[in-house]
Amino acid sequence: MILLKHLERRSRVRIGCAVAGLLAVAASARAADGPVPPVPPVAARFVDLVDHPAPEANWDRFYALEDHLARVFLKACGGGACLPRRFLWPMQLRCSVRVADATVAACIWVIAGSDLRVRAAGSIDPDVVIWRCALPLGTGVEVDAFHAALAVDDPLAVRLPGAAASLLQGLRACLARPGASS
Repeated sequence: MILLKHLERRSRVRIGCAVAGLLAVAASARAADGPVPPVPPVAARFVDLVDHPAPEANWDRFYALEDHLARVFLKACGGGACLPRRFLWPMQLRCSVRVADATVAACIWVIAGSDLRVRAAGSIDPDVVIWRCALPLGTGVEVDAFHAALAVDDPLAVRLPGAAASLLQGLRACLARPGASS
């Protein structure tokens, strides 16, 4: 038994030495090749609208737009413009910008809806649904044109350049579909 433990220990030492030797050979071979040049970063093809034209450069403008759209959405939906009839809340808007030509490629607006029902036994039954609504966009809408088109009193009535529908029409179509239950 003692001999077996001794052999196991010697095997582990030999394996450890062999691995260390291989690592040393690999390190010296790399050193002989010279320093490894840094890998250039891959240029992004798309960026968040917040990060156009540089990281966080569009922060204030984008979040002001998102807040404006949310206020108008809440007012319109409170007046019955949105379906289904449940409490709806605009959660988050994100847009991607094609870097090559500074155009808005896509926008998704996450809308959450809830409906709570009190059961006769006293429990409350929550029904929470989330919609991921793509804003109707034409192709080639420049970032500045996108912001300018939506900087109006009722941006939901706006049909963005090249789009087939207004924002409100796009939202109605999205909210008419079943959302994802959570």
